[in-house]
Amino acid sequence: MNTTADTSSTPARGERAREVLSAYGRLAWFRQPVERHPTYGYLQVPFVAWRFETPHDELREIFDSAARTAPTNAEWTFTSRRNWMIAPSLLIEKAGPGGSLFNEAALSITTSDQGFCAAASEDLEAILRELAG
Repeated sequence: MNTTADTSSTPARGERAREVLSAYGRLAWFRQPVERHPTYGYLQVPFVAWRFETPHDELREIFDSAARTAPTNAEWTFTSRRNWMIAPSLLIEKAGPGGSLFNEAALSITTSDQGFCAAASEDLEAILRELAG
């Protein structure tokens, strides 16, 4: 698994994710971690979270389907409360009820399981391709 692929000719994943999601509606808020920690260089557990200015319920099935069918390395979950999010199910589970430990869970996975982060990064790319298609 090559985690150091040259991506200089392609936009960063955060930019691609924002473009893909913007095709479904105007974004009021967006969050996606950088692929690699800016200081230490390790891969970060990927996820994408956003809020549409005007959410449309009919879009939920599209995002849920992409999260369930596109990944091949890990199980992923789509949630749609105030913010919508596609994240590895492991991250959602470790974040606890209501996601109160989300940042701690992301840091824990990132620092303890780089193999998972690399596999999940491949999955998020597949999910974005599915949503773009």
